[in-house]
Amino acid sequence: MGRVYELLYCLENSIRELIETTLKEDLGQDWWVNGVGPSIRKGAEKRADDDKRARWHGPRGDSLLVYVDFPQYGDIILSQWSLFEPVLGDQDWVTAYFAELNRTRRALAHTGRLTEADVERMDVRVRDWLRVVG
Repeated sequence: MGRVYELLYCLENSIRELIETTLKEDLGQDWWVNGVGPSIRKGAEKRADDDKRARWHGPRGDSLLVYVDFPQYGDIILSQWSLFEPVLGDQDWVTAYFAELNRTRRALAHTGRLTEADVERMDVRVRDWLRVVG
């Protein structure tokens, strides 16, 4: 099971890196305000503020994207599709990708069990992502 956690960790970091890099290239330093919808920003900023109050716990990361829910990465990408289309190519694939992987991610994040087929599917989907984004 540890390998699946590692795959998820690498995948989520790759997704966040793609989003932040792509939005910064086009929108500059205001990428967060101009590239991420207000409801997603508000939720992420609230989580970040909550984490700051928990001084006993270290920060999740340097970017507010670490406070965004997994399915919302897909929402951000689709809302700025003209910027992501050259890399990802197909909106329907993006929608299906985040919906499907979110099921596995939820099971992992909430210490649920995965079948061998679930683990294989996760492995294939991570390879799909890496093949598409390079």
